[in-house]
Amino acid sequence: MSIEGGKISAFVGHSGAGKSTLLNLIPRFYDPDSGEIKIDNQSIHNVKLKSLRENISIVSQDTTLFDDTVINNIKYANLDATDNEVFEAAELAYATEFISKLKDGYNTVIGENGVRLSGGEKQRLSIARAILKKTKIILLDEATSSLDAETESKIQKAINHLTKDKTSLIIAHRLSTILNSDKIFVLDQGQVIDQGNHDDLIKKSIIYKNFYEKQLRKD
Repeated sequence: MSIEGGKISAFVGHSGAGKSTLLNLIPRFYDPDSGEIKIDNQSIHNVKLKSLRENISIVSQDTTLFDDTVINNIKYANLDATDNEVFEAAELAYATEFISKLKDGYNTVIGENGVRLSGGEKQRLSIARAILKKTKIILLDEATSSLDAETESKIQKAINHLTKDKTSLIIAHRLSTILNSDKIFVLDQGQVIDQGNHDDLIKKSIIYKNFYEKQLRKD
């Protein structure tokens, strides 16, 4: 599998197809049983783990949020960031609107795991963190939670800011992400069984076509 730098690669497939495992191999949460992963032709096993992970931003479905203020939760991604850099990241993540409505704005304590926030708000804080970290590689596992059309639109715009000119690997659950991807990999039982852009896959991949039609019915 070859991932082109500065492009968006999406991964689709049934539950258990291996999408999350694949993404977890890149920051070395797991190591492969065989073969190797290279970034710019250098094996990731030859890179110090701390350095590897410092150069990757991860937006997962289960974002860890702390019983702390909004600003400190975002700044967790880059402790050296200025407040203005945090504000800019939040703006690009379309988080400013809901933050401004909180009782104490950026100084609002959000509770353990962001208990006082909605699912869409948590996602946007997670994206703001990734923007603030300023890495060239983005790993994003889209949340499967149901969102209203306005929130989904804001999250997609935030993802567009995050992934612009970055090497982005996305586990895709939304049509908007699939259609915006430069390349889509179709996984089944731990194997890449097809790859191409949306138009290619609609014609040649039954699994992809079924996935796409299922998404259309949801929308």
